[in-house]
Amino acid sequence: MKIKNLIITPFSVLILFLQSCNNPQKNNNRETSSHTDISATDSRGKMISLPHEARRIVVLYNALVDDVYMLQAGEKIVGIPEQIYEMEDTYRFLSKLDNRIKNKSIATPTFGGQSSNAESIVGLQPDLVLTFNTDTDNINHIENLGIPVFTFSSLNDEKILEELKNVGKLLGKEKRAEEITKYVGEEVKKMRATQVTSPKKIYYAWSKGRIMSTSGKGSLIDMAITLSGAQNACPVPVEAPNISAETMYKWNPDLIVLWNSKLSDVYSLKELEALPAVKNKHVFVMSPSFPYDPHTVKFMLFAKQLRHWCMPEYTQEQLDQDVKKAFEVIYGKKGLI
Repeated sequence: MKIKNLIITPFSVLILFLQSCNNPQKNNNRETSSHTDISATDSRGKMISLPHEARRIVVLYNALVDDVYMLQAGEKIVGIPEQIYEMEDTYRFLSKLDNRIKNKSIATPTFGGQSSNAESIVGLQPDLVLTFNTDTDNINHIENLGIPVFTFSSLNDEKILEELKNVGKLLGKEKRAEEITKYVGEEVKKMRATQVTSPKKIYYAWSKGRIMSTSGKGSLIDMAITLSGAQNACPVPVEAPNISAETMYKWNPDLIVLWNSKLSDVYSLKELEALPAVKNKHVFVMSPSFPYDPHTVKFMLFAKQLRHWCMPEYTQEQLDQDVKKAFEVIYGKKGLI
């Protein structure tokens, strides 16, 4: 999630000076004051205060761009990660919501999607930046430039819903955030009420063919697997452990689930060819990935896709209906998927 190496040059300082002349409330991310109208607490527990609802926002992570469009505040976006244009399924969907995405006309204040360009961020004159709280160095740089930063953690379902509500306040979209979180919260309750007598074990592999990297107990993925009614095959309470083939055989998962990887990334590994999940062709790819991004409220759909793979009684038809309904609610439009 981390966006590295925020670049600051003398030109940035000049822009900052000019911006401060027009914005006397430079440090408007401090504690609420008498002339502040809107405030919300971010994932750091920090109160972010604005004199009015955010009108120009820069978003530095793909999932957070998605959040803004769910809140129907896309017109406020003035900067996005360039990966939005590069990820085919994400670009195709968001193009339906914003012609600026379709025309690739929203600025991308990044270098190769990994480094933030301070000159570009300041030059876009945002009154709010959205990013993840792991991006510590860059958060400090941006805040030192006088730009408020609201951070997300997406640690689990409760945090995802809470953070969406809070950023909704800053964007003037409290009612919209409430509609989304109420619906997702109710769906989560229904899923948790379903009792599974013999839950299957799922091994989740990281993206880009990193088959021997997984997500341990207490992680976001672990939450989604548990919500699906299955068990995380990884019993280690570590966010992102790397394992050996021997460990994979020891855990003996019923299913292997891939994210932004190919089936051949597993089936081509000689050391796993005798693993029952591989022999039985119980390897699945979460594709297209956009409808199931677990860093957003779509963690619920991620869990439902897992449920379908684990439980044949939850049919493809039911899953498709649930995904269609969810998209109508969380984006507030019909016919998007």
